[in-house]
Amino acid sequence: MAKINPGDTVTVVQREQTPADIKSGMYYPHYGGLSGTILKVYNDEASVLIDRETLPADLRKRHEENEKAMKVKWLDGLSDEARNRLTGAEKKFGLNYAILVSVLDLAPGEAKRLTPNELDAAEEAFLASRK
Repeated sequence: MAKINPGDTVTVVQREQTPADIKSGMYYPHYGGLSGTILKVYNDEASVLIDRETLPADLRKRHEENEKAMKVKWLDGLSDEARNRLTGAEKKFGLNYAILVSVLDLAPGEAKRLTPNELDAAEEAFLASRK
């Protein structure tokens, strides 16, 4: 792959896992086909923030269940006063799914289009920052 930079959209290639992959922990079969955005590049490795939509159904379900449980635990840990002071944006709790892979296992991906909800949230955040 050509030089990659943080912010680039990539897809993890699908291939067989090798014994070297098992030893290094840098590639698992379920990584193949996942798409996301480069967070950081470390020499020949890169951390990739995976787009939730590209997760297989079982992984996405487990990820969303964990996210929901962590949100409940976080909100339960706040006092009523602190919980009431939270803005709508602060109440949204998103759990990221990021992986560390070799840059050799990455292919350029298509730019992700934002959903209408994501566009609305981005607009709301922008307008709030302008106040």
